[in-house]
Amino acid sequence: MFNYSYTARDDYGKSARGMMMAEDEIDLANKISKLGHFLIHAKIVTGSVITDSGFPRLKPKEVLNFTIHISTLIGAGVTLMQGLKDMEQDAEKESIKKIIADIRYRIETGYSLKDAILVHSKTFSPLYVAVVETGESTGKLSSCLNDLVDFLDWQLELRARVTEAATYPIILFCIMVGVVTLLVVKVIPVFEPIFKEVGVNLPLPTQIVLGVSHFIRQFWYIIIGVLISLGIGYKLYNSTTGGRYVFDSLKLKLPIFGQLLRKVALSRFCHTLALALRSGGNILSALDMAGAVMGNQRLVSIVKKARDSVNVGEKLASSLGGSKEFPPMVTRMIAVGEQSGALTETLDRVNQFYDREVPATIKRLFALFEPIMIVLMGVIVGGIALSIFLPLFQMANLIGG
Repeated sequence: MFNYSYTARDDYGKSARGMMMAEDEIDLANKISKLGHFLIHAKIVTGSVITDSGFPRLKPKEVLNFTIHISTLIGAGVTLMQGLKDMEQDAEKESIKKIIADIRYRIETGYSLKDAILVHSKTFSPLYVAVVETGESTGKLSSCLNDLVDFLDWQLELRARVTEAATYPIILFCIMVGVVTLLVVKVIPVFEPIFKEVGVNLPLPTQIVLGVSHFIRQFWYIIIGVLISLGIGYKLYNSTTGGRYVFDSLKLKLPIFGQLLRKVALSRFCHTLALALRSGGNILSALDMAGAVMGNQRLVSIVKKARDSVNVGEKLASSLGGSKEFPPMVTRMIAVGEQSGALTETLDRVNQFYDREVPATIKRLFALFEPIMIVLMGVIVGGIALSIFLPLFQMANLIGG
């Protein structure tokens, strides 16, 4: 997509100049023709390819609010230009105002809404752009924006639930590590001189705990260095396609979180595929969009292979089912949709299932994980406490004897 500076004339010979984004000069001439003008001269602006460098990236919540506002205004009969002008004036943050102002300016110079938001690819996803394009081409922009509002709202809710599910165990784990570190570094060293002075034979658990305490206090910088190195190594390896594939494959096999991660990925896939198909996209582009949002490289690779199979004439259900990573329920529903020609409707039914199943899985995860962490913390802290009390019991027996 390129940014053209153009000169055009209308049927009365009146000239007009402006800038517009287009694939090539033919596409530019067609767009200008729809505005009642014919192209005289065009030149690609220096910098050629349109990018959104220099513009801020809006947060998902801000994108949702933008979509709600523009959908409401258009639905109420307000023109797109007037709606954008009102939104620009009412914007509370400068970053939002800057993007709305740029979109409004581009539309004033002949851009469609789709082309104007396409410039801001960091903020608006390819799926968002495709839905807007469908709304403009069919004259049902308000309806398509309402679909986007529902989709974006679902995405935010899902993200909040997943964050909640991940935050709680991390907090518990950090508390456990903090308590154990405090005991090993601060509490145990207090008792060590007492044990040496009395001269009791230390039990094996006490010797192990004292050894760990010595090692942590003497080589804490090595431990921190190793942890930092492991973190950097993980980040670097995970940034590669192969590394992310390995880690994402392992995540799906986790005994507690693997099931949740799979359901979240499948929910994203089905929701996005349904919206992309409903917006008028073909099955290949819809699969590209749906695979891109799954968040798991292994599942993404399976969707890509399925897309290639569909491209040569195979059914989507059989292509996905052959991987064994998609549940039979999902592939059966897709097969029914393909046979009946109502794939979008059957995907909506799958979405309804996962909209209930993901929150239920998160609740079960909390119910299972909390007692496991409490028991684990009790065993570790209790073991450390026992390693301290055993020599004390021996000392009491010596004094009593």
